[in-house]
Amino acid sequence: MPDTSSSAYAKQPVRKPRIPVVFWLLLTISLSLVMGTVLLSNDMKHLKTVSHYFGFDLFPPEVRPPPPKAIPRPAPPATFALPLHVIEPPAAQTASTFLRTWRISGAAMCAALRNAGIETTDWAATSFNADTFECFFEQSGKREKDQLPNSIFVIVRGDAAGTINNMRVKIVNPETDQNGQLDPGILRIFQIMLRQPQWLDFHETLNAIKNLRDIKEDGFGASISFTREVLNPGNYNFTLSLDATSGPQKRTRNYFSSRIWLPLPDHAVDINSAQPESVSEPSDAEAPAESPEHRH
Repeated sequence: MPDTSSSAYAKQPVRKPRIPVVFWLLLTISLSLVMGTVLLSNDMKHLKTVSHYFGFDLFPPEVRPPPPKAIPRPAPPATFALPLHVIEPPAAQTASTFLRTWRISGAAMCAALRNAGIETTDWAATSFNADTFECFFEQSGKREKDQLPNSIFVIVRGDAAGTINNMRVKIVNPETDQNGQLDPGILRIFQIMLRQPQWLDFHETLNAIKNLRDIKEDGFGASISFTREVLNPGNYNFTLSLDATSGPQKRTRNYFSSRIWLPLPDHAVDINSAQPESVSEPSDAEAPAESPEHRH
């Protein structure tokens, strides 16, 4: 009998060896890890390239806010250097001081006295010196018994430019009222002389003159005195002068000398031009001082 068992075995096909599923799974995981490493490396540069190639915008551009504006730096503080003479103590040889000046000319003062009823002469040069100008008023009364006659002598003296040097008044046996106060007609002379220069700090002078009391006041170069003569008790002398006596006053006067500065405008003219023509003055108002340019 033929051997059928061996022939049957010979006809069966040979099976190929199978690769396990686990192998494919591990291979897939490995390849994924490699590709992920490649794509994610270098700040995902390759992944961005691939996505851009296939038209996917996986990573839209980041919108960064604008950088904050720089805070302006404050400007450095200004520096300056003081000159040395500012911080040095003043030298006594160069110090000056406040110095009073005449605010009225000699001719205007004489005109103011005439407007008040004191008939002074015109402002003119004296006979003994052409550089000295003056106006004066003199009045004498009758002599009664053993008494000297009452008299009044007024003089305003200055220079050719109209600057006043001094004003003097001498009264002899002046008339007084029952209270011993000076007659208002004579007191009017001193009122004009004290008010026209517009120096308002001599407060007691006029009241002392009214009561025939001796007084002397000084201030910023001006000197005012009203005194009774020792040997002649009925005689009184009044002097108003402006003279720089101290060193600082002399330096101030020399610095502001009219020889090196232009003259100031006439203050009285400015006041008159500013007043409206329709304003009327009272009948008892004091007439303003008349400047020499407008008198003629």
